[in-house]
Amino acid sequence: MMLTGVENVDGSKAQITIGQGDQSALPETVRTAIGNHPLIQLTLSVDGQQTAWNNPDAPVTVAIPYTPTAEELADPEHIVVWYIDGSGNVVSVPNGHYDSDSRTVVFSTSHFSDYAVAYDPVIRLAGVETALAIARAAYPRKISTAVLATAGNYPDALAGSVLACQLNAPILLVGDSEAAQKKVLDYLTANLEADGTAYILGGTAVISQSFADRLRDVGLKQTIRLAGSDCYATSVKIAEQLQVETGTPVVLVSGENYPDALSVSSIAAQKGYPILLVQKSGIPAAVKQTIAAIKPDKVYIIGLQGAVGENVEKEAGLLSGLAAEDVIRIGGEDRYDTSLAVAQYFLPDLSAIPGSGSGSPSGVQTVCIATGNNFPDALAGSGYAAQHNAPIILVDANLPEQVIQYLEAGAK
Repeated sequence: MMLTGVENVDGSKAQITIGQGDQSALPETVRTAIGNHPLIQLTLSVDGQQTAWNNPDAPVTVAIPYTPTAEELADPEHIVVWYIDGSGNVVSVPNGHYDSDSRTVVFSTSHFSDYAVAYDPVIRLAGVETALAIARAAYPRKISTAVLATAGNYPDALAGSVLACQLNAPILLVGDSEAAQKKVLDYLTANLEADGTAYILGGTAVISQSFADRLRDVGLKQTIRLAGSDCYATSVKIAEQLQVETGTPVVLVSGENYPDALSVSSIAAQKGYPILLVQKSGIPAAVKQTIAAIKPDKVYIIGLQGAVGENVEKEAGLLSGLAAEDVIRIGGEDRYDTSLAVAQYFLPDLSAIPGSGSGSPSGVQTVCIATGNNFPDALAGSGYAAQHNAPIILVDANLPEQVIQYLEAGAK
């Protein structure tokens, strides 16, 4: 399962290596932040040849022996794991945490690279607190429904953004640590109506049964788990729960990387279009069945061929019986260009957003800006954006000129 998709692996010798990373190749600021903390390099070799590995359906759990300092041990929630990409950029691994029982730092990953242990005194619990802050802002009164997804990976929450919008419910992210889970439980205890319902997205491997049991322990009687055998099948379960009408357009996004799915999440939620996850090379069987059953009058593919291959486009046309012009691909050169392309396609004129623009009584328009480098904080806002009829535009450290132009055009 782990090596599914790795070329030329049949009959070969595969070896996973955990070695010491090379700090000298990192930017000075990153070296300083890591300091004396462990830096490891995970690699996969096939017959002695180093091979790239990325498989979101088979995450690997890594445990690094670690002895915290007295300061760190006093506040272990701030012990974090960083993924360091090929350009030396740091991305927080949301499920990374210190396990005091095993005296290890534990995290799960679906791709091999450099990873570092670090101590971050201002860490935000991997998006959990962001999701709660958004829920409190968007839903100041009691709620009847909540949608729960793992903070450790993105597909379930993004596919569930349409369901959350339909149910008028916040998306809450459930972390692995006791402190992160308690924050969600405390919010539900205080804000969910006594006869309310919590939808759990994903199987027990992503949100444990023990957490579901704790929901009942705090008085929540109604829980519905929507889960398939993998993230693709879970997106189908979520789509089934929507009970969309025949002919409803569907949105196909990569199940192997989050930015494209995030870019379209609020738009799909506003319009009630199911988000279905696909592989780069093809459409999983369960997703094929759903497309054939819905008989969409349009299929939107988000991302260029590097994210979702041409074979997906062909299969989608055959399954839906649509003409080529009704299988619409929207994408850009990178995640930022794609998010802007999605916004420009569905909302070419921001002043046309209901309740926004200079033509509206309020003269106010809403656009949600999210980081394209860290999915937990960004995906927590997908429901908020949908509630405010707003697109999500991904940015790096600064607003690109083309995004500024798009925003300025809508303000006129």
